This record gives sequence, C-alpha cells and structure tokens, in this order.
Amino acid sequence: MAPIPNGPYAIAKRGEQSLTLQDEKAPAVVLPPTGQPGEQEWHVEGLSNGNVTIKNLRHGTYLSYDGVPEINKMLRGSSQATEWQLRQSAEPSTFHVVVPGGPVDGVELTVDLSLLRIFPPMTALRPLEPENHGQAWRFEFHE
Repeated sequence: MAPIPNGPYAIAKRGEQSLTLQDEKAPAVVLPPTGQPGEQEWHVEGLSNGNVTIKNLRHGTYLSYDGVPEINKMLRGSSQATEWQLRQSAEPSTFHVVVPGGPVDGVELTVDLSLLRIFPPMTALRPLEPENHGQAWRFEFHE
C-alpha cells in the first residue's frame, strides 16, 4: 500500500516552493506558484508493490531521470513511468521521495534540490539523509 491516497497533489519544499514541470520533457524545477494550471500538480498513483508513480497533470509525463540512478542525476519529465518509494518524514504529509531497490554505490538516493546554483532551482538525485527534514517534500492533496 502506498502511504498516501491516489490523486492530485502539490509537492512542495518548505515555504511555497513547489515541484514544477514547465514542459513535458523539461527539467523538474522548484518554483513559487506559477499560475499555470497543472504545471505544479502531480498525480500520485500507488502500485501493488507499495511504490508510487508521480505524473504531471499538465503535461502527462512522469517525474523521472535518464538512464540509471546516480548521485546528482537531474530529474525531468519522461513518458516512461518511474517508480518511487515515499518514506515518511518527521512531519505529517511529508516524505522523502526515494529511488526504490536499495543503495546505489553504497547510498540511497532521494529527490532533492540540485547543487547547481542556477535559477530556477533544479532537482536531482542526492544521497538520502533521513534526519534531514529539508530533503523531505510536503504532499498537499488537491480536491
């Protein structure tokens, strides 16, 4: 069972910065509200194995990455569904979005902000630090 019900969500970092997909295959970035319908809304679908897929409502593409998961790999929209594991963080409705299947090169990878200091801030796979609440994302259900 997935830890949250299937449906549309805004996926946000602390404050009002939300996971955003501005084009179907574009990099996944973090922005304040853009006013573009669906760019910052994601359909979370639970799978029978307990993992989820995260699909952008505006563009119909999935939160994904190219090739194999590795540290600092950029995230973007993809027509291929990618599975993620949602791990409960310390706060309610906040989760670490983790690459399932265990460690890669000795570390587990999670969706976090890229180390690149550019605007808009990009997302990338980073080593999971379970005690780092700043890595967690808040999932807000949209009716």
